[in-house]
Amino acid sequence: MKISKMNVATEDAMVFDEEHLQSRLALMRQYIARPIPKQPWDDSTPALIPFYDDDDDNNDNASGGGGGGGGIIIAGSRHASNIPLLKSMNVTAVLNCASGGIARLPVDELKECGIRYAFTNCRQDSYTYPILHEKKKVVKRPGNLERMMNGKTDSEERIICSQHLEVSNSLFSDIRRQNSTAAAGKPPGNVLFFCVAGQNRSAALAAATLMLHGKPLEGILKHCARLRPFVLENVGFQRQLVELEVIMSKLKGRDATATATTQLFRDQFSSHWEQLYQAKLAMQQSKRVRMESDDDVKLMALTDKPTSAITHSKSEREVLAGTKVEVELLIPGLCTMEVCIPRESTIPTVKKFLVKHVNDNLLRHDEHPSEVAKAWLVLAMFGYDDMYDIPLEVEAVELKVQLERIQHMFGLGARLKDGEHHVTWNERCRFALVIMSVIKIPKVPSVDNEHIDPAKRPDQVPWTFVHEERPNAPATLLQNTLRATHLRAWDFVTGESLASQLPIIFSFAEDPRDRRAFMMVSRSANTLQQFHAPGEGDILGMGENAIVHRVQLSYTRGDGRHRDEHWTRVNVGLENEEPVNKSSNKNKEDESDSSHVEDWDAAVKRPFSLGKMLVFLQNSSEAGLAKRLRLANLLNSDKRVLYFYGLGLGLSTNAYNENEYKFELMLLAKYCPNFSTYTMRVFMEEYMTVLGRVTDEAQRLSLHKMQSQFSITSVKVFLVSLLNAFRDLTLMGVQAFDFNHLNNVLVSRDYQSVRLIDIDGNAQGSINYPSLKDALTNSDRSHNPAKNPPQKPSLNVDLNILLPSVIEQLILGKGRGKSFVSNTRSEIWRAPEEEGKAIIRGILMENFYPGVENQETEGALKCKLQKHVTKVAEWFYALLKKNSPWVNWTRDIYDAMRCIDHLPIS
Repeated sequence: MKISKMNVATEDAMVFDEEHLQSRLALMRQYIARPIPKQPWDDSTPALIPFYDDDDDNNDNASGGGGGGGGIIIAGSRHASNIPLLKSMNVTAVLNCASGGIARLPVDELKECGIRYAFTNCRQDSYTYPILHEKKKVVKRPGNLERMMNGKTDSEERIICSQHLEVSNSLFSDIRRQNSTAAAGKPPGNVLFFCVAGQNRSAALAAATLMLHGKPLEGILKHCARLRPFVLENVGFQRQLVELEVIMSKLKGRDATATATTQLFRDQFSSHWEQLYQAKLAMQQSKRVRMESDDDVKLMALTDKPTSAITHSKSEREVLAGTKVEVELLIPGLCTMEVCIPRESTIPTVKKFLVKHVNDNLLRHDEHPSEVAKAWLVLAMFGYDDMYDIPLEVEAVELKVQLERIQHMFGLGARLKDGEHHVTWNERCRFALVIMSVIKIPKVPSVDNEHIDPAKRPDQVPWTFVHEERPNAPATLLQNTLRATHLRAWDFVTGESLASQLPIIFSFAEDPRDRRAFMMVSRSANTLQQFHAPGEGDILGMGENAIVHRVQLSYTRGDGRHRDEHWTRVNVGLENEEPVNKSSNKNKEDESDSSHVEDWDAAVKRPFSLGKMLVFLQNSSEAGLAKRLRLANLLNSDKRVLYFYGLGLGLSTNAYNENEYKFELMLLAKYCPNFSTYTMRVFMEEYMTVLGRVTDEAQRLSLHKMQSQFSITSVKVFLVSLLNAFRDLTLMGVQAFDFNHLNNVLVSRDYQSVRLIDIDGNAQGSINYPSLKDALTNSDRSHNPAKNPPQKPSLNVDLNILLPSVIEQLILGKGRGKSFVSNTRSEIWRAPEEEGKAIIRGILMENFYPGVENQETEGALKCKLQKHVTKVAEWFYALLKKNSPWVNWTRDIYDAMRCIDHLPIS
């Protein structure tokens, strides 16, 4: 019968009666969507929904496809990791319904126990996600030869069964067939469907699959009400289930009011349904069963068809031939995908494959099309804890260390081929592509930017994603698309992975000048993100370019032993069980990790904007310098320059829209309580504070003690430490240091030493020593000084104004204030030499030797003191006026060090 085209909304109304749907939803909610038990909650028992039971109204219908018995178990990731539990419930297959592979799922042990493992990538647990079916435009065959020759096609909108339901239905059908042919007396096998919490995705697919095999929805819900009443709180999944009930009713012809539209709908849906066992879908499903080593065996086990009868795509043939391997790719904040990559390739090649896949399948289809600009690639592996990983980025870890780590951690081999290191990847690899920025694709492509690396283009913008929590969710849904909300970090030298001991989400603002918006932090675990008063982020300091927080981190381990009661339980499995799948590599790694005597107590520096972050990541800027300092740690053996751990990766949310998130790269340095947040600026302010103006008694006593104990010797020790730190920077090849506002220098609480921070040197950068390749290529220049000038390290720091000002304040300003220093300096400059020196002597006696003139001191001792003060006054006057021998004392660091070295001390 030929049916004329109808409006989609009208057709929907004839297919789905809204009043009927609402009545079914009301009935459904009488059984399920109850509040989840309060946390912490030991979810120890999953829910088994048997295929046959006495509650079924019609067991003949329930037998649907030829018997087989068994049932489906609705469970969470913890249950899927419990092998004894699976055996006790006679589980013969498990289906992962989460957004990606559960890291610590014991896949090898499942295989040894004869339990099949499959997964379908349900990317989101959201109200609008099409977990069971969706509308799609389907291309119709051309009506005549002429249209076919011209490549013209027509399309129509159909309701299409989801691939998730296809996979779950196929797996359950296989198990039912196995049950039907099992030996007499053997109990039927069950299939365990699991997601993270065992609440929505696994429950929706389990219920839908049983419905496809003839079990009534109400009977399914009755079992859920008894065993797991909190399932299916997702109202979108609820509606899809009752819609599927209508679909099944119409497909089976039970609807007495069937119309022509219903017949059309039946034809459209059933024609798609026939594809369940076709070759392409079978291939898609077989790739999700990581159980057998032989691909043909896997394929036949799923399809019951000889492989010769299956038509493969080019990508599928490459997987079967072994030239490519399918791996899991997580795009944190969005979804998980399956991607085919060359089985043997370099790390940059893999990243190009994955970036291209994300661009082609996600970002370019967005409402505002874009492509990846700045992104990090992180490698983890199935069978290990999901925080046990390594960034495949030279900014974080040198390539040599990356190769050593992936061999040591995961057993991946690498060989040198055509001058490059090629890694042999396998199907257990789990990649995460963390996107920091994107390039917006213009309507008219620009030829100028065609060959520029997107990560270096100036027009890149921060990449943000929107996520909204559901009020009845059992835990933060954000973790489901991220794996965890902990701050991650990796050691510059060893590449070892760490994570914050508590979940942590920072805050940001689009305007980098809005400093207050960067101060909030959420440390909520297993619950919605909570942002309270600013300052709870242990803020250590804030400058023009960045804010610094204090965060404690722990080393991560492959078997998850780093986790305690504070760690989120997402992707963990059962923590009280013995770790599974322990290889020799993992044991070696655990032994090396156990040698750590302490975790990181870190000062985490977060740039205020994308531009500032990209700048500080440059090899010539702060992050690059910090890594080189760690790699050549002997140059900083005295720790006068801040000790840098490594780079970190964290999540932050918009302070004015807490549903908008982005990823940030951060620099982690060692937090030292002796220095803490005591900057040189604060020290100088306290040193020059006029005690008579301090109203707080405790503060006045503290300042009086500090000022009275700070002697001429203390002045020299302090200055020597400062200049030694500048010298260390010089030896490290740093060319510039921002000394202007004094906040880049930390002072110890005993005022004996300083520590330099914020060593970006971005104005001029560090010296770029030529590579070995350049040295060999340009060897002919080695005898030509003009072409190959010497690279002499020299530090560009403000020695002409700021350093003399610091010395003036230390000598003249103790307890007197800045205005006194300024006025006295002018007076000394205007006065004749002897009068100027006399002014200096008087101030020295008052500042460092108060009351000595009035004491009955022995004549020899007083004479010695006066001589000492005279020498200090002469030294300071020559320094101030730049007289001989200190005419050039501010020319460079070494001249300044010689000058300070001549400061007389008693």
